[in-house]
Amino acid sequence: MEYGGQAMWLVLLTLGVVVLAAAMIYGTMRNRQRSLSEKVTTEVETKREYQRENRDAS
Repeated sequence: MEYGGQAMWLVLLTLGVVVLAAAMIYGTMRNRQRSLSEKVTTEVETKREYQRENRDAS
């Protein structure tokens, strides 16, 4: 009975690693497809958000 529980955890751990790796690969590939204008827009909006957070904290 003890061996069955250990095998189940091994399978779940392996599946978790595979799912995490797939998500990281998907995110990396999706991020590479962004155009220059999308990258610039992201940077500008990020800086605006940081300024808003700093203004609200004061």
